[in-house]
Amino acid sequence: MFALATGSVTVQRLLLALLAVPLFGYVSSVLAARKLEGGVRRITPFLQVGETLVEELHLRSLHWWPKLLLEADHRTTPFGSSGRVVTLWPYQTATWTVEKHCERRGVYEYGEIEVTARDPLGLFTRSVGLGKRETALVYPATFDLPGFFVPAGQGFTEGANEGRTFMLSPVAGGIREYVPGDGMGHIHWPATARARKLMVKLFDREPSGPFDAVWVLLDLHSDVQAGSGTESTVEYGVTVAASIIKRFIDGGMPVGLTVAGEEQLTFKPASGVTQLGRTLEALALIQPGRAASLTEMAAATAEEIAGGSSVVIVSPSPLDLVSAAATKLQAAGAGVVPVLLDPASFEDGARAERPDGIEQIRVPGAAIEAYVVHRGDEIPQRLDHRLHGSPGAVEAGLASILP
Repeated sequence: MFALATGSVTVQRLLLALLAVPLFGYVSSVLAARKLEGGVRRITPFLQVGETLVEELHLRSLHWWPKLLLEADHRTTPFGSSGRVVTLWPYQTATWTVEKHCERRGVYEYGEIEVTARDPLGLFTRSVGLGKRETALVYPATFDLPGFFVPAGQGFTEGANEGRTFMLSPVAGGIREYVPGDGMGHIHWPATARARKLMVKLFDREPSGPFDAVWVLLDLHSDVQAGSGTESTVEYGVTVAASIIKRFIDGGMPVGLTVAGEEQLTFKPASGVTQLGRTLEALALIQPGRAASLTEMAAATAEEIAGGSSVVIVSPSPLDLVSAAATKLQAAGAGVVPVLLDPASFEDGARAERPDGIEQIRVPGAAIEAYVVHRGDEIPQRLDHRLHGSPGAVEAGLASILP
């Protein structure tokens, strides 16, 4: 009205500028968000806790209008979001990589990029979603446990501590000539080259090793767990169980798993990569709950095991519950090794003592050697029988876990 009343050229130009700038900003924000392509490609094929996840993100302009200062935000679950400001000239493509540290097991959701375009003055904002939502599984961490052994049960193999085995074993005791029916994986190729005929390896049983299947019992009952996040008995227990399963499957042993948290799952013993994948997938997804107690898990497993089997109990439960479970499994003929998670060390501000060596629990009629894992322990060292076992350490360990 002032421009029309006065007829001032300066005021009229100012009026046109005030009208043109917002209009230009709105049009530019609309054009900047048009005809965009984008997506996420996961470069790391296998996701595991402790490893680095690498992803490649790309954004491409399919339009003649320059797209200035686009805000690209890749939102994921549970690793949060990662953003980047990108300028795309006509028909240009921008590509960059993002690295994330896998700290938690479970389902990883990724793939969508939210692109936000703003006008130069920031008056108008326009957002568009690109890419397709995808999911992947983050498996629990595993450690090599070359020094972890379990005793055989009391089935038809009772009293056998050494000798040949037809199963794959880390201990090769000799070679012989190939006969029809021998597996190709048993062939010793250097000896075959020297002898100019097929030679196969002879395997010995592991010292104090199992002669039948190995069962792993993982106790995730929510009432006995302690700690939070990655520093909790839940995550330590899952890592220990996964490492033990991998250790024996890599050695050619059939391995079974019973785990109880939100639900109770049982995987009958089997060997090979398929069984490893099934059990690790279950451990990646399981959460603590009240589906079954350790005693109920032991009763269910006792009905499944055969003579000569070995059972590893991984639990933060009180000593009396672990003793009851071990007794029930021993009565079924299994050799039992408990791996106790010390819940006191996982409490906030706790400074639990960490005695060196294998610590013991007592069950009626027998003394069972039990590995004890505290918060902050190096799991491969704590589960290595070659580094432990001094009498003084046993007494200190027993005193630390008894009420």
